[in-house]
Amino acid sequence: MRSNQSFSPVSIVGILVACLMSSNSSFAEELPLWELGLGIGGLYQPYYPGSDQTRGYAFPVPLPIYRGSILKSDDEGMRAELIKDGPYKLDISLDFNLAIDSDDVDLRAGMPDIDSMLQIGPSLEVTLAKGEHSEWLLNFPLRANFGIGSNGLDESGYTFSPNITYFRHLDIAGTAWRAGLAVGVQAGSREYQNVYYGVDPEFSTEQRASYEADSGFSGSRLLMTLKSNNKKRLWVWFLRYDNISGASFEDSPLVETSGGLSAGFVYSRYLFKSKRMVSR
Repeated sequence: MRSNQSFSPVSIVGILVACLMSSNSSFAEELPLWELGLGIGGLYQPYYPGSDQTRGYAFPVPLPIYRGSILKSDDEGMRAELIKDGPYKLDISLDFNLAIDSDDVDLRAGMPDIDSMLQIGPSLEVTLAKGEHSEWLLNFPLRANFGIGSNGLDESGYTFSPNITYFRHLDIAGTAWRAGLAVGVQAGSREYQNVYYGVDPEFSTEQRASYEADSGFSGSRLLMTLKSNNKKRLWVWFLRYDNISGASFEDSPLVETSGGLSAGFVYSRYLFKSKRMVSR
């Protein structure tokens, strides 16, 4: 499934498929140790939750697959899987989000740009129930955020995004699909909230008062996904609604709306693979 930041083309695969956290097969099978897929993706979204301005773009998508015993990169995203015991799974994963040019956002005109953001941290997943064609998961992802700018890495606070997810396996015209519905809440540290919603005194104007955001509740999120993944290609579609009503920064002068809708897709074909096989 990953808070108030603006998502980038670089990380779109992880964003679209992070909530699709298990394969379409429940039985063991032999698969290549690594594969490389190439494709295209598209994304339409607000610049950040609370912004009334949106952006959309299409971009090439490299899809690296690695099925190591600990290090993994697949349709669950890139991660180090530390513990997998019964219904519990603990891993460390990362994501990357593109910068925001403040001149592209009217409310931020004249303010510093927002750096690209590296996110990394542990995530605990608990399987609540699992049937032949469906499952319920509870997820607790905690992320440390680092701005990536001309001065290197800049620690930018923490986010916590617990959510509950329902998955359903479907057969559509003879093709296996996996539908997901996730509902969760967002929370962030003071430092992180101020990256997007704080206004330092030197950047205040008559229309934009200085503002310091508090830590705490950042809003709620509804995410719907549809994925089909086989040995030849990957399709992912997603639709997400964010609502920041009641958020600790709701009264920021950089907020102009409470809700925002995002949509996107990824299509990729697997082109290269290793001769060495591993058991999934």
